[in-house]
Amino acid sequence: MTGLDRVLAAAKSLFAAHPDMQAFVDWPDDTPSTGKMMRHIPATDIVAAFDRAGTDSTQPLVNAIRAAAQDGYWIRTYTEEEVGAHFRENYGYFELVGPTGHFQSDSLRAYVAYWGPGLNYDWHRHEAEELYVCLAGGATFHAEGREPVNLAAGETLFHATNQSHAMVTTDQPILTLVLWRGAGLAGLPKMDAA
Repeated sequence: MTGLDRVLAAAKSLFAAHPDMQAFVDWPDDTPSTGKMMRHIPATDIVAAFDRAGTDSTQPLVNAIRAAAQDGYWIRTYTEEEVGAHFRENYGYFELVGPTGHFQSDSLRAYVAYWGPGLNYDWHRHEAEELYVCLAGGATFHAEGREPVNLAAGETLFHATNQSHAMVTTDQPILTLVLWRGAGLAGLPKMDAA
């Protein structure tokens, strides 16, 4: 079993124990490995050394992600012009399950995503519906039509299709599992026009 196999197993275990995740999407029965290779970005090493504790239910996934961080194909969607150099050096994600993930599915995208402390993930949107699952750390989330929400380990937050939203980390980072479903599954987030 590879490190990413362990991340997948831990994600499925968390899903099986988490009613919010189960209400959001059905976990696909078959998610074959794609053999996707690793890709290193600055966040790779940060996540490998991640030391924040999760909850009893999220900690096994936190541990598996930390142990397999060097195996992920890490991505930074945004350019330096869009988010700044400091943001780009302190965030990243990899697609665990999905159309282009380490494990293939056309019905679900499951991202492992990290943002360091002191970041402003500005207003953005995407067509796919989204469920953030905070694994460890925390952040404040803003969204159209909703008061700000402070998300902590073990908690979830839903964003509707094309609902503009933003996130701010202050004195702590946040490590998340982000689930996408529905139309726009193959798309990417886009920053809102200034």
